[in-house]
Amino acid sequence: MKRTTKISLLLIGFILIAFSCTTVKTAQKTPDSSSFISQDKLGNLYHISNMEIVKLSPQMDTIQMNSIFSNGAITSLDTRNPLQLMLFYQQQQKVVLLDNTLSQTNEIKLGFFEWIDLVCLSNRDNSFWLYSMTTQTLIKTDKNGKVMSRFQNIGQLVKRDINPTQLVEYDNSVYLFDPNQGLFVFDLFGNYEKRIQLDNAQNVKFYQKKVFFRVKNDIFSYDLVNFDKKLVFSANHNFDDFEVGKSGVLVLKDDKIKKAISK
Repeated sequence: MKRTTKISLLLIGFILIAFSCTTVKTAQKTPDSSSFISQDKLGNLYHISNMEIVKLSPQMDTIQMNSIFSNGAITSLDTRNPLQLMLFYQQQQKVVLLDNTLSQTNEIKLGFFEWIDLVCLSNRDNSFWLYSMTTQTLIKTDKNGKVMSRFQNIGQLVKRDINPTQLVEYDNSVYLFDPNQGLFVFDLFGNYEKRIQLDNAQNVKFYQKKVFFRVKNDIFSYDLVNFDKKLVFSANHNFDDFEVGKSGVLVLKDDKIKKAISK
């Protein structure tokens, strides 16, 4: 009996040790591998990969690069103002501003807000738009992070349970993009205007009064003026991201940027 008990205890101990080793191995974090691209109105291209930002000319020549490892993984990048780029670090809850040489000019900590999931620049008055999924609140702040306006209960306002993944100010509108429900359009005062349905869209980009959206390996355009929709690019393989600008349609695959041939 004692021998059986001893064997049982040894077996339990072995199982616990094995489980412990497996748990430690699984818990190890791997470096962030997200990679995406953005283009400013001058045609300069920006490539984010593994916490590094690279600025490229319209001819794809490297102009500058900067690694900001201390800030962690970059969640999003806003490049519409070539003289003031915005990096958002969601896990650190802060915004970092860069000049046109990729040098840091300012840092805004968002810890005094509720948890912020999405951020974008406002081109009107050097302010920012923030969105919190937890409270479903759209917030506008000045360049120092001081609240200018706050719009609560966005879900009730649009009469839908939304889970947006992108926040963009373009022309005279603010857009919240939900992959399952499309674009929710607000004016610059935070008033809800309408919803644009984009079936099966994964992400969106804006250029020349159009919203471009990805569906699997296809890129479509939707004209914000005449509501015309058309296929602009179709790939026979998967890709990581796309961008639309002065250089046309660009796709990113395996950290390589190539010009797509439009339909």
